[in-house]
Amino acid sequence: MNNLTLLSQEIIYWQKIFNSEFIFETGCYKTCSSFCCRWESKDMPFRIIPKGGTLFYLPKEYAYISEYGKVTELEPFKMKAKFFDKEITLYYKHCNDDANCNIKFSRSLYCKLYPFLPVFDIDGNLKDIKYISVYDVTAEIIKQKTPCYVKDLKEKYLKHWQENPETISLLTEPYTLFYLMVGNILHDNYVKTLTNNLELISLTGNMFWKKWEKLYLAGKLINKAQLEHDIEILYLEMNKKYNFVYE
Repeated sequence: MNNLTLLSQEIIYWQKIFNSEFIFETGCYKTCSSFCCRWESKDMPFRIIPKGGTLFYLPKEYAYISEYGKVTELEPFKMKAKFFDKEITLYYKHCNDDANCNIKFSRSLYCKLYPFLPVFDIDGNLKDIKYISVYDVTAEIIKQKTPCYVKDLKEKYLKHWQENPETISLLTEPYTLFYLMVGNILHDNYVKTLTNNLELISLTGNMFWKKWEKLYLAGKLINKAQLEHDIEILYLEMNKKYNFVYE
């Protein structure tokens, strides 16, 4: 069970998040048989990674869901991680654990933003948007087409969010902003590491994904030392600007 206790203003904040939508392509999943949840492709013959997408929860987000929303029918996986001098619990689940997830349990912010990751600077200004799923990021690098047409609407959403900043202003709250900026750091680290692996990039189709799965699960597609360094720098900057302290 989540052991985080939310303050009253945090409860109000997460209530607003769960009453908000950020992607407006109504019923898009009907055009691709929920590809973002299932990721069923003959080119992705994973042996260890379960079929389907992976849904992540921010710790405080999951604390809110546990108390005021509806958690998944199958318990999410819990992963302990060391963050500076603190141990935190990360929650994630595989989208295929439950059928039609957006009805059975409270959707996470990750799901509400899919397929895009807003890229903010430390002042909360939207600078860019990138793909939020490692599968989408990878498919773009290897130039593999997927059924998700929303992926092709990046310019639309970048323009919409930049011209209507109030539609994503909730995401610039320091706690959420920090996580999104960490997501951008992770994205760029992964892209650089993958594209530098010329042996892997030279493969195609299911031969690529077979090799990719082994390297991904072994942590070989992330430069961990650089990732930790970049996150620490960000954390110090957030602490200085917002008096932000991770808890």
